[in-house]
This record gives sequence, structure tokens and C-alpha cells, in this order.
Amino acid sequence: MLKKLFFPLVAVFMLASCATPPTTIEVSPTINLPQQDPSLMGVTVSINGADQRTDQALAKVTRDNQLVTLTPSRDLRFLLQEVLEKQMTARGYMIGPSSPVALQIVVNQLYADVSQGNVRYNIATKADISIIATAQNGNKMTKSYRSSYNVEGAFQATNKNIANAVNSVLTDTIAEMAQDTSVHEFIKQNAR
Repeated sequence: MLKKLFFPLVAVFMLASCATPPTTIEVSPTINLPQQDPSLMGVTVSINGADQRTDQALAKVTRDNQLVTLTPSRDLRFLLQEVLEKQMTARGYMIGPSSPVALQIVVNQLYADVSQGNVRYNIATKADISIIATAQNGNKMTKSYRSSYNVEGAFQATNKNIANAVNSVLTDTIAEMAQDTSVHEFIKQNAR
């Protein structure tokens, strides 16, 4: 009787130990919001997102002699569109489809380059995000935000290590967007 229970339990534990870690990276940056501009009186902007990256992977790592592709837990277009909507609402804009200025937030690059040895790993993360503002009067402006982040650690890089690096570089980029007023000034000048 004991043998009948013992072998299936051992098999279950052996299979459980072979389980692969998830291949998604939890993308959840901190969203910095700008100051409200009290001079805005009912100005509406439309916002959409685009992902121009040629590869949808956030990172590629070698685990157990196999190349593993790690992808974001959320669609980056919608994540950054949501970020920009929150920032524009905080400034005092209304978000809607018919607007004098259309904003598009574009993910040009977001990648964590992971290199691993036997005792150390290095994660070099880069973000390149653009906001393209197009006014109905024909004026257009593109503003790019770039950030990089580097971290080293012991042994192998886990998904959590990579997620922390990606979230850090995204948080820095989002903070730069919140502090920058060039898109805000373009909208104010062209929304009349």
C-alpha cells in the first residue's frame, strides 16, 4: 500500500521541480503626475498608443541551456496610453475623440539586455518613448524621452530582477514626461 502512494508522490514532486518559471515580466511602473495648469479651460486632447519595437520581447535569457523569451504582462501601448491620459488629466485636459490636438505615445525601444555568468548577472535596460503631437491646424511636434538603467547582482537574474530593472527605467521615463512642459506648451499654442 505504501509503495502505491510513494511512487506517484515522488513523480509529482519530480515534475513540479521541472516546472518552468513564467515567461512574463510584471510591468507596473510608478506613475508621476504633473502639476495642474489652472489656465486650461476645457481643452480636449485625444490620445492613442503605438508600439514600434521590432521584437515584442522585453528580455531574452538563457536558462538551463535554453533561450527564454520574456514578454510584458501588459500591452505596452495601452499601458503608456493610460499613463499619458493620467498625466494630461492631472494637468487639466479633458480626453476625448474630437480634439484640436491629437497625441500619440510611441514605444520605440524598451528592452532589458541580460548577461549572466556563473556568479554574477548584469541587466542593462533602455527605454525610448516618443510623444507625437499633431494639431488640426497642421502643426506637428515630436518629443522623445530616453532613459537607461543598469544593475548587477549575484548568480542568475530572476524574472523579478528583470521586472525591477524594466519598471525602474519606465518610472524614470514617465517622471521625465511629467516634468517636461514642451508638449503642454505646444497644445496650449495650437488648441485655439
